[in-house]
Amino acid sequence: MFCMNVKASDIISYSILDDNTTLTQQNFVEHINQIVIVQPEYLHATAKYYELDQNKKYAQRLRFPTLDAQIVNDRSIKRDINTGDALRKIRDDSFDGVIRIDQPLYKGNEINSRVKLAKSDISYSDIDRKEIASDLIINASDIYLNAANSVLVSDYSKKLLDKMLKYRETAKARFNAGAIENSELALINIRISEIEVKQALLDADKTQMLSIYLSFFRDDYNDLGLPLFQMLDTDEEDLINFKDNSYQQLKSEIDVNKARHNLEITKSQYRPQLGFSMRYTQYDIDEDAEDNDLRGGIYFSLPLFNFGRGTAQINAGKAKINQAKIYRDQTTRDSENINAQIFGAFYGSLQARNRILESYNNVKLQRETFEIRMVGSSFAVPALLEAVAKEISLYEQLVNNEKKLLMADLNRRHLNRQLLNRFYISF
Repeated sequence: MFCMNVKASDIISYSILDDNTTLTQQNFVEHINQIVIVQPEYLHATAKYYELDQNKKYAQRLRFPTLDAQIVNDRSIKRDINTGDALRKIRDDSFDGVIRIDQPLYKGNEINSRVKLAKSDISYSDIDRKEIASDLIINASDIYLNAANSVLVSDYSKKLLDKMLKYRETAKARFNAGAIENSELALINIRISEIEVKQALLDADKTQMLSIYLSFFRDDYNDLGLPLFQMLDTDEEDLINFKDNSYQQLKSEIDVNKARHNLEITKSQYRPQLGFSMRYTQYDIDEDAEDNDLRGGIYFSLPLFNFGRGTAQINAGKAKINQAKIYRDQTTRDSENINAQIFGAFYGSLQARNRILESYNNVKLQRETFEIRMVGSSFAVPALLEAVAKEISLYEQLVNNEKKLLMADLNRRHLNRQLLNRFYISF
């Protein structure tokens, strides 16, 4: 259906603009990299990863025995016992020391399942923090390009407006001299007013974008320049057919495994429990402490009947697995849809690029021709002003189209998990 005449590897963003203020790809990458790694979202995701790593260590150490010590202080506070007929001792006070060791041998596969679940949590967190970092790159790039574009277009428009303002005074002088009609003077004023309104809107947009840039980057924009960024080296088939798994697809696959591990943990509660325990007791440590006792053995328990509670819990776990599988299929569909949207944005911007550039160059040439004629006898200020308004509009479209082209490329890299490598962020 589509045919690309130019490979993406031959396209460099903003290279078609005649502007001396440019930023190399390396400098742009470093600029974005430095701000991403200090963002709270990035730091939070990193801290979360280390938390889950400790949870994994905890799960692994459930296999080890537990050793605890107790002091048993059991005193008779009040008794009312018939000493003649009592079957109980009149005094049974104790102040004993107990050391206990418990070694689980089999807990219905619970420990193994918890270890696997903890490892799945770590894998999920690792993918999640990579996705967060990649999202931050997209966000930072968008903010940067908005600031760069708004400054560029506003300054370009202002230069043209400053050149056109002199024709307002010239038109007034010619009107006072009777050289032009009142309608022509009104038309000139209208055309200049339209350019002034456009300039005011561009200035407002520039102020907003620079404020957002300052808020995110914690520094002024300082006219860093337009990034000359090489597009993704790929062909048309790779752009249309999405083959790599996105971050969401990887996380949804892990969600399925986590649901399975949770189901195993649930089942373990209704399986036999086997272990070994040993207890050493030193009696009456507050007195002579001559008596002691060492006991140990294997314990075994088997749940027999729980009135269907186990079946209900297990069925609920199976339902969660089905939900996770459905969500996995949904993320696959969504990733394919997003890829189609990115391809459409990239292809559309690429096709519009040369057309907008051609129209812009034609209007610019027309405006320059009108300006040359101003030196001679011909006087066509309304036509000149109309050409200036079109030139500003086309230049704005041209600059914004370059941003769309670059952002489509970055989003493509984000979707197939290549963006972090391009911006030198590794985990």
